[in-house]
Amino acid sequence: MKSIPKPIFVAIGIIGGLCLITLLLYFAVIVPSFGMWFYSWQYNVNDTYNVVNMTHDDLHEVTRHMIRYMQGHLDRDYGLQIITTVGGQPRYFFSDIEIRHMVDVYDLFAIGFIIRNVATIALLLCTAFFAIFGRDRLHQLFVGLQIASVAVFATLATTALLIAINWHRAFVIFHEIFFDNDYWILDRRVDLLINIVPYDFFITLSTVIGGFFAAGLAIIFGASALLKRRVSD
Repeated sequence: MKSIPKPIFVAIGIIGGLCLITLLLYFAVIVPSFGMWFYSWQYNVNDTYNVVNMTHDDLHEVTRHMIRYMQGHLDRDYGLQIITTVGGQPRYFFSDIEIRHMVDVYDLFAIGFIIRNVATIALLLCTAFFAIFGRDRLHQLFVGLQIASVAVFATLATTALLIAINWHRAFVIFHEIFFDNDYWILDRRVDLLINIVPYDFFITLSTVIGGFFAAGLAIIFGASALLKRRVSD
């Protein structure tokens, strides 16, 4: 549509690209965070079964329960009250302070679900805009996608470098930003949660998330470049 300036199409393309990248980040986070494959892998690497003195089946049952809780399928305040066997003795797995922390985690994922929904709707609106007004302006759409992917990748690379310089400080800053209390500071001697998801667990988790995200950005950029070339021919 010739009456709509070219920069508008580029801007809508960038917005659509940022929405797509937001969804990419969402899936990069939930794939390992909600995947039993990741926990099982880390439990074996970190010898977690022996550390917490639990059988494979019991720990996996607790983990599946915790994942369902983070997904929002269980009650926010009481959903983590699960009895298991530790060292041959029945007990509640999560302590009061662990439950308080996991309530904050529950809320954080709930916000993530909202962001996912908003990004999905916005992406559909951007797609509809080009479908209605810009079928002959798809070049601008792919330019916008490339700009968005490059900008986010540069930000990701800078952030990853800063985190690599001082992982512990980055870990603390993350929790200070997203949690307004100190319930996340657990005691390895008494709290089981910190033993099943220790420091090394989160290092690997952040690496996997970053790897998935970077690979997705590369795919978005490459696909956009290829499609831009095709519509320009």
